[in-house]
Amino acid sequence: MKLYLETTVPNFLFADDAPEKQSATVAFFEWLKTSSDELFTSELVFTELEQTPEQSLREKLITALSNLDCVVLPLTREAIGFSTRLVAEGVIPIRYQDDAVHAAFCVLHEMDVLVTWNMKHLVNPRKIEAINLAAMRAGYRPIRIHTPEEVMMI
Repeated sequence: MKLYLETTVPNFLFADDAPEKQSATVAFFEWLKTSSDELFTSELVFTELEQTPEQSLREKLITALSNLDCVVLPLTREAIGFSTRLVAEGVIPIRYQDDAVHAAFCVLHEMDVLVTWNMKHLVNPRKIEAINLAAMRAGYRPIRIHTPEEVMMI
């Protein structure tokens, strides 16, 4: 499968305030080392990680993601365009345009799964349905959106 790792995934590696998600994320990163799945992320994920205020945490996040064998997708006009469509259609609020960009990367690059801990705007049955309706109207196939825990069970 083609898996796209969104920013919240590495973020939970060091989330001491969310021990269950942290534990699941650590297990997921270990699982990825032996998985035959293709891993993808994007320049946007690295841009978001660069905005982490604490330098030592920022370095840990970037290192953890960089240590995975991930293809880093460039930010393109097509991704911005499709994310704008998701916002215009009311799928994702404009304040969370970056979440729409992550979904756009997955749709445009025909990812099998967008992996995220973002329960509000991405791992949400209504949002998944709306993203996939927009994708199909644009001639793309639907994607799946799951948490790291769910991906390990697929």
